Amino acid sequence: MANTETRTTEEWIEFGDHAFNNEKYDEAIVHYEKAIVTNPKSAFAFFKCGNSYAALNNHQSAIHFYDTAITLNPQFSFAYFKRAISYLELKDIKRSFNDLNLAISLNPEFSFAYYRRGYCHYLYREYDVAIKDFNISIDQNPTNPDAYFHRGCCYFELQDYNQSILDFTKAIEGEPKNETNYIQRGMALNNLQMYKEAIRDFSIAIKLNPDNIKAYSYRGLVLCRVKNFTNAIKDFSFVLDKNSNHIDAYINLGIAYMSMKDYQNSIHNFDKALELDPKSAITFYNRGNAFSHSKKYLEAIFDFEQSIMLDPRFANAYFAKGNANMRLERYKEAIIDFSKSITINPKFYQAYISRGNAFMKVKYTKNALEDFTLAIEIKPENPLVYLNRGLAYKSERYNPEAAQDFFKFLELFKQKNPMTDKIKSWLNKNGFLGE
Repeated sequence: MANTETRTTEEWIEFGDHAFNNEKYDEAIVHYEKAIVTNPKSAFAFFKCGNSYAALNNHQSAIHFYDTAITLNPQFSFAYFKRAISYLELKDIKRSFNDLNLAISLNPEFSFAYYRRGYCHYLYREYDVAIKDFNISIDQNPTNPDAYFHRGCCYFELQDYNQSILDFTKAIEGEPKNETNYIQRGMALNNLQMYKEAIRDFSIAIKLNPDNIKAYSYRGLVLCRVKNFTNAIKDFSFVLDKNSNHIDAYINLGIAYMSMKDYQNSIHNFDKALELDPKSAITFYNRGNAFSHSKKYLEAIFDFEQSIMLDPRFANAYFAKGNANMRLERYKEAIIDFSKSITINPKFYQAYISRGNAFMKVKYTKNALEDFTLAIEIKPENPLVYLNRGLAYKSERYNPEAAQDFFKFLELFKQKNPMTDKIKSWLNKNGFLGE
């Protein structure tokens, strides 16, 4: 039998490589450490030992061995690269970034180093700079699906959804069995209102991984967009079957049931979400809306007030509270609520309309006209703002001004209903339609 202690450094490395390739990382470390004992100046042996520790997710130890490899060979670009990966795993992005810069300076053709540096820029939300690195990486290695994927993520964050879809498609071509690629493309398609295509991508992701709750969640949201609430509820319920503490699933279920006018189930799911997170402003707001639809306006106002306490800048909560006060004929309180929502969001044209209607209820027609005019300036293509201002002019017998707004309303509304018939009848009766 050969004396194991007489083996060369290269032989120990070869044994280590065999163990490493068979995922026997602890055994590989033993062999690489014997190679180091045989030759303490072998940068390659230290590097290989670092790779084994990294494979075991012991990145601190991996960095120790990469440090020595780099000390022994300061031109070892791949050691800088691998140390950067370990730093990245430890969320030390700054050190990772520095090592990637060194790896690239030593080897300007190092496509994976450009990819990883681009990923660091992505984590820093430096999307334009990240794209430049991904571009270089892809030019050098057009077959790396991860580079396309993360470049697509950058374009997604920059709201260039068409370009992100192209990149996610390239990632899918490289990794057709990776469900994450389909999920990301589905999200981009959803943002372009390509709902059928988005649902298809989420469904493919689910087929590839039937336990991927993220795919079910996103598909459920898109199903809500196309008003397929029954199947959306099935998707959100599946998520809860897998994770009974999934807050967003309860919220999404509550919204889906509310859209189906099943307010009891809607409130029940918002209750469950609040049990898990009693400081969620959005959940109190949503439950308040469900109470409002149920005509339980006092309960709704309580929830809107809770929402506002948790998020004092929540303009929609003030707006919804104002609408509930309108239903209770508490017009002065409603005016205060609408005014607060406008202070937070001066472009909130619906709040101007609602405050204008509240002013009309308390006979402050001049204030109402000012609000309706402001709403028109913000949203001149909305027919209802002209209708409301026309009605305000009509109440003050400013008939020519009322007629002008009614004509604009009819031009933009382009539908026939009892309101349009009533407006046309008034215009005819007052001689504005002519012969």
